[in-house]
Amino acid sequence: MPEILTATPTFFDDAGELDRDTTKRHLADLAEHVDGVFVGGTTGEFPALDLRERQELAELALAAFGPARVVVHVGAASTRDAVKLARGAVAAGARRLAALTPYYLPVDIAAVTRHFAAITAVEGSAETYGYLFSERSGVVVEPAEFARIASDTGLAGAKLSGSAADRFDEYLAALPPGTPLWSGADTTLAGVIRSGGEGVVSGLTAAFPRPFKALANAVVSGDAEAERLAQQKVDDVLDALGGTIEGIKAALRHLGYGNGALRMPAPVLDFAAQQRIARLR
Repeated sequence: MPEILTATPTFFDDAGELDRDTTKRHLADLAEHVDGVFVGGTTGEFPALDLRERQELAELALAAFGPARVVVHVGAASTRDAVKLARGAVAAGARRLAALTPYYLPVDIAAVTRHFAAITAVEGSAETYGYLFSERSGVVVEPAEFARIASDTGLAGAKLSGSAADRFDEYLAALPPGTPLWSGADTTLAGVIRSGGEGVVSGLTAAFPRPFKALANAVVSGDAEAERLAQQKVDDVLDALGGTIEGIKAALRHLGYGNGALRMPAPVLDFAAQQRIARLR
């Protein structure tokens, strides 16, 4: 079966601090509906979290899901911080890590390779997946370049988002057969399955996991009508939430999880958008 990993948001209380109670409740409820979680990623607003907070979120996810079902994102702008996060995650029991390419300052492929190599050097018995999202990092890694980096550093696979996800089949073809690849374009789950990908990392499933699970089951079983209906529901979720963190958190607030607050600046959803989200409930 394909793997659906929920990209978990970070819940904040009214003072802007971590909302641990909501986090624990959300993780416990989510564990029944998805294959695992991708914690501390883009949907989790990782650039706005300090290292201690990221470590704590990883520990909460590991407690709720167990090591086999958690991918801890350890990407950071500095290699020093990424290595520190990787060490902490592994010490907490993580077996699966992911790391965004370096970001903000321009880098070449040699610098990207050194960055990933420093992370895999401390992974121990865990495995590390690269995370390519050039729209956020400013770093473009071509499929052939990523294949060389993975071979040189021991990266076990990759999560592809943005324009990299649009080239999913190219990355899949460039890597050795069986290399796990996840797409961050979660509504393309059916195509990912048919291409032979591992699955999706989905922010939308943080609020609405059931349609995605139904879609995966329909594709695997070959039920074309069930797939059509499930895809329609998945597309409706994307349309309502807009694929944004603010949309996901607004939906979660309607469902009784948290206050919808972000730590990072984001657009305010207008009344019409709020109404579309509320109707999904």
